[in-house]
Amino acid sequence: MLYRLLRGRSKFKSYVVLTVIVIVSVTAYLFPQLRIYPIAPVTVSPNAVHTRSTRHLSKLLTVVFRQFDDFENDVADSVQSFVTAFPNMPVVIVCDRKPYPPFPFSATNDTLRNVKVISLELKLDSSPRDLNPLTHILTEFVLFVPDSVRASRRVLQQVAAAATAFSDHSIAVPVASVHLACLQVQWNYSDWTLQYSKDAAGKLCDAVHGQHALLIRTSLLNTMPQPFALPFPESLYLQTAVKNIKVQILEGKLGGGRSVLKSPGARQRVSRRMRDYRVALYKQLGVKAVIREDGRVQWFGCKRETQRCYPSVQGTPSYILAGRNTPPCCRRNMKRTAGHVLRALLQAGARCWLETTSLLGAVVQGDLLPWAEYTEIGIHASDVSRVSWLQRGGADADGFVWERATKGHYYRVAYSATNRVYVLILPFAARNGTMWPADWVLAHQREFPERHLHPLAQISFAGRQAPAPNDARAFLDLKLGAGAVERCVKIGPKLLYN
Repeated sequence: MLYRLLRGRSKFKSYVVLTVIVIVSVTAYLFPQLRIYPIAPVTVSPNAVHTRSTRHLSKLLTVVFRQFDDFENDVADSVQSFVTAFPNMPVVIVCDRKPYPPFPFSATNDTLRNVKVISLELKLDSSPRDLNPLTHILTEFVLFVPDSVRASRRVLQQVAAAATAFSDHSIAVPVASVHLACLQVQWNYSDWTLQYSKDAAGKLCDAVHGQHALLIRTSLLNTMPQPFALPFPESLYLQTAVKNIKVQILEGKLGGGRSVLKSPGARQRVSRRMRDYRVALYKQLGVKAVIREDGRVQWFGCKRETQRCYPSVQGTPSYILAGRNTPPCCRRNMKRTAGHVLRALLQAGARCWLETTSLLGAVVQGDLLPWAEYTEIGIHASDVSRVSWLQRGGADADGFVWERATKGHYYRVAYSATNRVYVLILPFAARNGTMWPADWVLAHQREFPERHLHPLAQISFAGRQAPAPNDARAFLDLKLGAGAVERCVKIGPKLLYN
């Protein structure tokens, strides 16, 4: 039959072929699942889409481990987690010195071809490039991860999407079930003070507290003076806060790794090391006081047992030349010394009062001037003999050191034998209704009418009431020139230091 069909007329053949084509087309349209393929279909793995996205992430960011402890950590397994999830993603481990014991990597060298351990230890044959981890980072973003973390493809894709949406911000993502605290940072350079405060809204942060990973643009890290300084990431947040780079907290979270630092001894060791890092960082930055988010004040400046924070003054104090006020720890110690001296003088029955610069501070703001070099207290020269410590000198029972100047008839009381912030006690002698300096000279001190001390007044000073001349403004105008208070508010230390 087929043979007869093939030998039939060409017109009939055309009709048959056309009929077959129509039947096949209609069938394909009505039943698409019966579509005929010329070859067997290629099987697409469920991870095909993921392969394309992970390849993109591997080119987009570098994973960096910075804060961990040499003697006990989970870095090896954390690295393995990222290598397994993203075989082509660069991983950089930054450490201060070559880690010991070495990381127990169990994978082959080929598997770890993208993993680098960068030591910041100074070697005489090393170059500046060797000591800069940024030279090993070629991607657009850096993902800083803490110790004991596990990679998550989905979360990292969310992080990358957030980085695109918030191009001017860095992105923080919590690790495990930790709750992140959003903090605002205020760095007061002139007052040597760092202040943290909680942000209840938690939208845009200056710093984030709690175990988390941080995604930031590499170009921003290149603008930081020391982006890898310890303690990390606290040091980085101080640098980004100054440049007004905000942190956006992501809702997703990375997995937690193996628990470390289980013993109390290990935790204490880490706590001491972190404090050492923090003290070194604050010393480098000139941070003397830190106000925590709960209102506590932590002091990192001078104490009774240490030297004061600025060198001997020759003309203008060094901190004024640097555009700063007196370090707050020094001001606190000055006020302690002033309170101690005033109590001792008043208990002895001596007639005393706040003198020029200290009186100016009391009038302007009820305290020492922000840039005060010392505290000044005047005393009747005839009352010096009433104060036993002015006669004999030396350290009293509270550790304050009383001494007479080797040149000039005045006295100085230091906070301690080591810490030499001090109070000046300046005797004035009464002659013919005028108070004259008793054989000593300060540039801003001069004689004044005795009527300013009859009677003495009281003024608020450093949290207490202190004796003062009865017309403070007129007294200051006499000592420092007309409009002394107004000029002090306007020009600050230039009133005394040119």
